[in-house]
Amino acid sequence: MDSLGILAGGLVMMLAVIAMAAGIARYSQFYRRELVVESGKRELALDGLRGLAALMVATHHAALSCAWLTTGRWGEAQSPVLQLFAPAGVIIFFMLTGYLFWGKARAMNGKMNAGKLWRGRFYRIAPLYLFSLLMVLLVAILQTGGYWLALENWKPLLRLLALGAVSWHNIGPVNLGEYNAGVVWTLWYEWYFYLTLPFIAWLALGRRIFGVAMFMFALTFISLWFNLNLQPGLFFILGMLCPALLEDKPLRSWLIQPSAAGLALLATLSLCWLSHGYLFTKVPSISLAGALFPLFFVAAAGNSFFGLLTHPAMRCLGAMSFSLYLLHGIVFRLVFRILKTAGWTDWPEWDYWFIIIITAMATTLLCATAYRWIEFPFLSFSHKKSG
Repeated sequence: MDSLGILAGGLVMMLAVIAMAAGIARYSQFYRRELVVESGKRELALDGLRGLAALMVATHHAALSCAWLTTGRWGEAQSPVLQLFAPAGVIIFFMLTGYLFWGKARAMNGKMNAGKLWRGRFYRIAPLYLFSLLMVLLVAILQTGGYWLALENWKPLLRLLALGAVSWHNIGPVNLGEYNAGVVWTLWYEWYFYLTLPFIAWLALGRRIFGVAMFMFALTFISLWFNLNLQPGLFFILGMLCPALLEDKPLRSWLIQPSAAGLALLATLSLCWLSHGYLFTKVPSISLAGALFPLFFVAAAGNSFFGLLTHPAMRCLGAMSFSLYLLHGIVFRLVFRILKTAGWTDWPEWDYWFIIIITAMATTLLCATAYRWIEFPFLSFSHKKSG
């Protein structure tokens, strides 16, 4: 299958997942109620954008899984567009975190209660993380026999309980990151942001963030000389710029217009095309972040992008986005490992995409259930504690 066919397969998978989410949003009493209740409490366009970001990451890993099954190699989506989906989705996640929490810091006049913040983040991350870890361990034991669960490996096993705040290490010959597409690496940067936020919140006042952004941009490029990866910090900064920029009321009122959505899409697509040849900057991830910023900025202003981001299906995906992000790789790994073990590696690629689509729809149901019964109870408890 050529790259256009692979892209078509990925887009069909995305449409199937959105359709499944639309059904859940319509027929689940819980999601119908929650989507209505949250309508007056949240920035709805950003909820939809969060769902889209998680779906992009899942689609990228679906393409990687298909390529791994047929070629034995992991890491190449065999489509230039789908190859960008996972980094683009992660960058959007980091921008969302920067925007939302920096906005809170501004609303609190640069003062944040560290204990309250960290407790809330613990309730948000820990339950689903531990559930996903249990799934990873079960799949790994099923496929390897679990001989590596030995006392001599207690150090890398203990690291797994750090909720992503420390990186996972191999446990003997077993790399557990292979069982969930390695998605937990982003949690390290999220935790670092949450841990430092109370100490830098005073910078949220006024226009100080613009000075911080210039400093971070320079520091990011300097760090490349020392093989340090500070790029995710810059992605948070891009989101943190938006609350200050959006204080301009005439600008914000224009940004919610359909014309702004069209221009943002055109700008993002054009910059993606330019950055493909590294004309924007010679660091691909920074190029991609710069390309995504117009789209994110307009969404942060509340633009629904012609109703897409505020559609119940996208908001439903936004609600379950953390589950979708952490769980999809585990399910894909299990299904495709079964196919590989059975020797079914020479089918037409559209047959594999059919399996991917069915798997992705089943995963959407799993994630909807995980949010309802694992994430939501702890989030509700956290909100009551905060109140």
